[in-house]
Amino acid sequence: MTFIVVLNIIQRVIGIVLGTTGLLLVLRLVLHFFKLPESNPFLRGLTVLTDPLLRLTHRLLSIPTYSHSLRLGLNFDLLGALATLLLLWALQSILSWALQLLHFAALFTVDPLGTLGQLLILIINIAFQLYSLALLLRVLFEWLRIPYTGRMMRFLWNITEPLLAPIRRLLPSLGGWDFSPLVAYLLIGLLRQIVSAFLAWIFLA
Repeated sequence: MTFIVVLNIIQRVIGIVLGTTGLLLVLRLVLHFFKLPESNPFLRGLTVLTDPLLRLTHRLLSIPTYSHSLRLGLNFDLLGALATLLLLWALQSILSWALQLLHFAALFTVDPLGTLGQLLILIINIAFQLYSLALLLRVLFEWLRIPYTGRMMRFLWNITEPLLAPIRRLLPSLGGWDFSPLVAYLLIGLLRQIVSAFLAWIFLA
């Protein structure tokens, strides 16, 4: 039980750290939107705290430092900020799923037969959620015009395109709009429900 308490504390700390970081980015964006002068001490403090994270995002996603595609007249790296918020959200989700697995792994050592089915269902659900997350990140990064030269974007493309390409070929032409990610997302959700139902039927009946 002590291990589970520690996991809960770790999850809370992760939520606080990532949530606070995201809030700082949003505050910086809001202050720039209202044209607060760069000399403002509060804005300078936000800049010092968040700039390293923005630079890390630029390196991870290979975003050109000269990119102005989403600045909207603001003296602020809006593209980098939005991409960073997405990465923080994805990291929060992945760490939460990892902690759930550790939680069930701890229970499995105490009662293997009683938790085997729940653990398998959790693993399958997390696998589907990870793929759905990859699909969603690819769509959002494409909307943000993240270049395909980065390793992360190429990785997202390589694992999602095998599903999207056949769907895209089957869909009728809809005025240039690509609805294959939406169809794929719905299919993944449906398949996840079916597989989870069968696993629950087998192990939890």
